[in-house]
Amino acid sequence: MNNAAFNNASLFHASPAAPAAVQHPAAPPTPAAICKLGTIVFLCSETLLFSGLISAYLVVRQAGGFWHWPPNFGDGIELPAMPKLLTGINTVILVSSSFVYHFAEVQVKRGKSGAVFILLAALLGATFVGIQCVEWTHLYREGLWFNKGGVYGSSFFTLTGFHGAHVCIGVLLILWCFFLQVTRRTFTPQRHVALENVGLYWHFVDIVWVFLYIILYWL
Repeated sequence: MNNAAFNNASLFHASPAAPAAVQHPAAPPTPAAICKLGTIVFLCSETLLFSGLISAYLVVRQAGGFWHWPPNFGDGIELPAMPKLLTGINTVILVSSSFVYHFAEVQVKRGKSGAVFILLAALLGATFVGIQCVEWTHLYREGLWFNKGGVYGSSFFTLTGFHGAHVCIGVLLILWCFFLQVTRRTFTPQRHVALENVGLYWHFVDIVWVFLYIILYWL
């Protein structure tokens, strides 16, 4: 067959079809109980982290005189008084955000959006971080910082800094939940495991702060 005949034949006879791609069945979704178990295991590891930090602080404090704290470190720095009232108000704000987030979960389980409560919880968490930044700025101007005030300064800012980082992560997670609920209505009475897991993390962060507030500001 010459080229012309081959070209004419090719107009009427299609080339053999390529084999169809193999369709793999979609992986089943992870059960909600497994997701929650993973979150609980993660929070247990976070509990160990904060327990270690708090224990180290208490051991150092005991060595320096538990009820005579902070001691005089001989560096010529007059340590400022802790802003108990401001931090107390900040504690109320953070704890309130847990209740607000719980209301959001209740709303979703009742078939409602709950987005307003989710956003309000994020705003309360962001307010906590903002007030803590103000407190840190005040203490820095008064002469207390990571490298000032001996082990007292380093331990105080390590504990509050680690916790503040966890609060920032929590705020971002709550905002992620808010975005999903507003744009896609992701969470429903039948499907809200991610919302619950973020709530577990947020409640954990709030409980840790209550312990830190008592230990660092009142004991």
